[in-house]
Amino acid sequence: MSPSPPAPSGAVPAAARRAVRVGVLLPRLPEEPGAWFAECAAYDSAGADALWLDGGPDPAHDVLALAAALATATSRAKLVVALPDTVPQAALLARALATVVLLSAGRLALAADSRRCAELVAVAPKVPAFRRLAPAGPGYEEPGAGRWTPVAAPAGPDAWRAALAGAAERGVHGLVVPAGQPLLEALRRGPGAERHTRPSRPARARVTTERQTTRGSS
Repeated sequence: MSPSPPAPSGAVPAAARRAVRVGVLLPRLPEEPGAWFAECAAYDSAGADALWLDGGPDPAHDVLALAAALATATSRAKLVVALPDTVPQAALLARALATVVLLSAGRLALAADSRRCAELVAVAPKVPAFRRLAPAGPGYEEPGAGRWTPVAAPAGPDAWRAALAGAAERGVHGLVVPAGQPLLEALRRGPGAERHTRPSRPARARVTTERQTTRGSS
């Protein structure tokens, strides 16, 4: 049996590569929330790795309450909640977070700037806090995992494959993509056709993406 050809210089062994994660930036909660929950459940069952709730600086709804309800409508995707700067008393916040952690079977994560992340870890040390990278760069850093970076909704299958391949090459841990029918169809095509692999923990990977304006959702 002839020996296998040597791997190209700088190539990452297959065993050290993993699928690029996909997060869905959820739209604003409509007046009839039933359809919103059904849409969220569809992304969850289609294979989305994370559902992002961001109500902006002055949300119309309690994003933690929405996360608790969303936990009962989904089963697998991580629930990432961006909290507003003004929050309840620490003890009340800890109780609310513990409730959502229980309802979601440990899938809750939070998103905030570096200072706020430190405060959240002190209040709820078991809840991971995604560190917001702006203004240093777009996206978030997941503790112990890597960077989630925002990208535009896929314009079609080829553009989606290119976005995933590019993220994998740059060592990106996950993509945060606005909700919409193109993304849902891309997810439904399945991991075999659309997912790519990435180095498990690249050293000081630099990711350059176009800054995406985050739309408030709650």
